[in-house]
Amino acid sequence: MRPVHVYARPVTGEAVRALGGEDFVLGCTDAGRAKWVESMAHDLGVDAAFVYKRRLSGARTEVSGVSAHVRGKRVVIYDDMIRTGGSLLGAAAAYRAAGATSVAAVTTHGAFVDGAIDRMQSSGLLTAVVATNSHPRALTGRPPFVRLESVAPLLADRLRGGA
Repeated sequence: MRPVHVYARPVTGEAVRALGGEDFVLGCTDAGRAKWVESMAHDLGVDAAFVYKRRLSGARTEVSGVSAHVRGKRVVIYDDMIRTGGSLLGAAAAYRAAGATSVAAVTTHGAFVDGAIDRMQSSGLLTAVVATNSHPRALTGRPPFVRLESVAPLLADRLRGGA
């Protein structure tokens, strides 16, 4: 047996489009994910944005700026993994402060530890969060605020020998 990489981009891309519609900005939580988000934004035919942040401690970050014009636009943030939601909420606050009309998020891996879902929902910063079912924590204690998308079709395709 050999390990096989399963790429969730088809699932996350559809989720991003469903949340954003035709006219939105695809954002990310930091510059480290900017190339990936820029590539997806290009595929979707929308603008990309990212925030500048610095880590203050293991659990705290600070956002210092936004890289794109989001005033009057919906922003959908892609974050590969949401653990505590701290970086996501910092980015959402920055996009809202820069004039975004609404902010939603899509993640491949929803670990959702330490009350992350409650914190995200009660913040009032996010309209919705979509996560794949790739992480077991995404399946437990989930309110309607978090919608799950299945990666089962991707896994089935790989098991059948697909690319």
